[in-house]
Amino acid sequence: MDKDIFEQLYRQHYAAALLYAQGLCRSRPLAEDMVQEAFCRAWLALPDGVVSFRSWLFRVLRNLIIDHLRRQKHLSDEDVPETADAATPESVLLQREDAAALYRAMERLGAGDREVLTLHCFAHLSGAELAAALGVTPAVIRQRLRRARTRLRQKMEEDGYEF
Repeated sequence: MDKDIFEQLYRQHYAAALLYAQGLCRSRPLAEDMVQEAFCRAWLALPDGVVSFRSWLFRVLRNLIIDHLRRQKHLSDEDVPETADAATPESVLLQREDAAALYRAMERLGAGDREVLTLHCFAHLSGAELAAALGVTPAVIRQRLRRARTRLRQKMEEDGYEF
């Protein structure tokens, strides 16, 4: 793979891959390591005929994390991620409270629900890309997303948020 093309792909997909990895393994340092390993594998062995680099990268990343967690048999907790700065201290506080509530609700979801929501909402994978990354059909993805959103809404409502 050409170095310039790889650098462009790295810049384009790194942030989304990191969010996804952090959602799966709940540890920023581990997520960073897993993303780096996934990109190293992409550099060394991107198979011919890959239609979507992003889907392939997320599938590799998912497999790396699952393998690592199986070996370690534990998950580490991380603090709630920081949100972007806003115009006023009040709006920053509200954004952090909302982000913390969302993060807590996501943590209480099952691993499958967390994974599909993280990939779709934070990594911005389309239904087709999600299907390719997870090895299922787009219809299954639509169903999983619908169920995961319902469960997330229920968790948020349990915490006092209204929709």
